[in-house]
Amino acid sequence: MFNSADQVTISVSEERIQMLDSLLETIDTDMAVSMSFVRRAQGMSFRDLEQRVTGINNSTLKRYMQQSYRSIRPIHMVAAMSWVMMVPMTSFYYAVKMREFYRGMDDKAIEALYCIGRLPTEQFELYLDLVTNLMDCADREKFAAFRQETQSQIDPNIHYNELLPPKVLDINAFAIDYYRSVAITVKRFRLEHQIPVEVIARVLGLSDYQYLQLEDVHKVRDYSVAIGFRVKLGFELNSHVNFTSEMRQFPQFHHLRQAQHIRDSLIVEALRPLSGECKKRAVEILTTLSKIYIQNVI
Repeated sequence: MFNSADQVTISVSEERIQMLDSLLETIDTDMAVSMSFVRRAQGMSFRDLEQRVTGINNSTLKRYMQQSYRSIRPIHMVAAMSWVMMVPMTSFYYAVKMREFYRGMDDKAIEALYCIGRLPTEQFELYLDLVTNLMDCADREKFAAFRQETQSQIDPNIHYNELLPPKVLDINAFAIDYYRSVAITVKRFRLEHQIPVEVIARVLGLSDYQYLQLEDVHKVRDYSVAIGFRVKLGFELNSHVNFTSEMRQFPQFHHLRQAQHIRDSLIVEALRPLSGECKKRAVEILTTLSKIYIQNVI
């Protein structure tokens, strides 16, 4: 289910929709830059990626990560790449203009996001302790309370270290499972919040017909990664994790999204109070540490 705080009738102004249209005008090419940046930052070659997935060839992968390729970046493909590279979807905000609007994140905070995914739980906790010790007393107390509250939301049955992607991910099977879950949950969301089809379609940047196809569990067609950003920003959701909650063949992907949402929140808040130079050094430590685990997985 979606957060109880969000379970009210929702309306979206035309001004907000126009803002989304403007903000996301180049989302697909921006996403190409972001995915390419994360791939290079992790030291992964296209051959590495090709060996980790089936159903998509090397040349197609390359085109998706080329800014000059004038086509959509399907949201299921971006989600699959986020799993294979073990980065939160928010790490792809690196080259996306909207990052300026997103929780006050700066480039260093975003850079940290593509490093946290592969850290085992113990190392992640130790890193948070390290960053906490760099804060002044007031910020340390504030973050400690935030950390306790945030970590209380973690499902004790979900063990992060067990959520790595399959050795080889079938991207076609993943797409079927992903869009089936989206079909179920987006319809549930629309009905819970009494949103007319024409309104939610407009927010997502789709025609009414395209939107109704999105709600059809038997339809599998590519949708731009823009719909993920648009639903979150348009309806001002804290997270869009719940849209993967009905995945059945790959339920661990949904569990990973839940856990990464927690990690994302913790790392952004931990780095926020640090001064520029201190934050820079803290991220350098995280980057170096993460490379150990990246090499161990690939």
